[in-house]
Amino acid sequence: MNKKIRILFMVLLPCFAHAQSNLDQVLASVQANNKTLLAEQRRIEAGKAFFQTGLALYDPEISLDWMQGFPSSAGSQTDLTAAQAFDFPTAYKYRRQVANLRTGQTAFESELVRKEILLEAKLVALRLIYLNKRKAELSKRRANTERFHANYQKKLEQQDATILDVNKARLQLLNIQTDLQLLETETAENLQRLTELNGGNPVVFTDTIYPIATALPDFETLEQTIEESDPALKYLQTQQQIGQAEARLTKALLLPKFEAGYRYQGLLGQQFHGAHAGVSVPLWENKKRLNYSALHVQVYDARIEEHRTEHYHEIKRLYEQYQALRQSFDEYGSNLQAASSGSLLDQALQAGQITVLEYFLETTLYFESVDRWLELEEAWQRAGAELLKYNL
Repeated sequence: MNKKIRILFMVLLPCFAHAQSNLDQVLASVQANNKTLLAEQRRIEAGKAFFQTGLALYDPEISLDWMQGFPSSAGSQTDLTAAQAFDFPTAYKYRRQVANLRTGQTAFESELVRKEILLEAKLVALRLIYLNKRKAELSKRRANTERFHANYQKKLEQQDATILDVNKARLQLLNIQTDLQLLETETAENLQRLTELNGGNPVVFTDTIYPIATALPDFETLEQTIEESDPALKYLQTQQQIGQAEARLTKALLLPKFEAGYRYQGLLGQQFHGAHAGVSVPLWENKKRLNYSALHVQVYDARIEEHRTEHYHEIKRLYEQYQALRQSFDEYGSNLQAASSGSLLDQALQAGQITVLEYFLETTLYFESVDRWLELEEAWQRAGAELLKYNL
């Protein structure tokens, strides 16, 4: 291994666990402070309260009728009725089932929102790691180019170099400084986004090492694991169960409704007391609801199958992309390490074996290769984050 690479690894190794924990801490902070997630908690509480409404009996009804007879000698009549209406008993069972299912469904919906927000925060953090690594790389290049420029400026004064050689160094230094300025701007934008996701609380994130990449299981095992924890699928499955419960509820509502209570009547000085009972015969009110409920269940059956198919191919795409990018990154890194020849180029230039132009062409090619390697690493890490977002 190249001596410079070994030194770099020795410097960065103690920071590895710290960098890992920083990312975890950022995600924990976002989960605790994100305004959308805080609003989701309130929405779940409101949803639980809302879905529990309508489960009790109807309000009791009391009616009083007083009628004066004509002529006045006919006397008066008073009717008092206190009645309680209620559906067929099984309707209350299915209403409670629907309410409980809808309450649980809000949790799956909220979980889906939580994972999407944490995934976005993680992707932003991974981008910042890439930017921080690139900044460190560009800073080294700038320092080397500044030394090269100063050295050749002295040689120019001693008439041991040409102005063209100095201009080449100045131009490379200008390009590196421009890249650093653009990088600083993008870093500030990503930190601002991370601060926004963190509920407006500023985030300091200077990590330069990615999280540990764990080996993936075989595709079938991973796909099954992801499906079992997929909140979107659970949401649709719960909606399917809600549709089935609502269909049973609709059937129960097609059965007669009842009314029971107390009846008093005062007529011509005589009083009558007794029970009041009534029944409603459902003929028209819910005529089409049963058919609608059955069709609605079929809609969610189709949506579940649609989601399973789309999700399967999405997981497969990310899985293959992750494996391909990781393999490319490893192979590229091995070839890049074998082709690293910075010290040899310096020696060849000092010995006069290559020109300054050739020196800069070779270093530029190497810099572009390192940049591509860093981009590969970030793309691989992002693919892994999207593939394994079920763990968030």
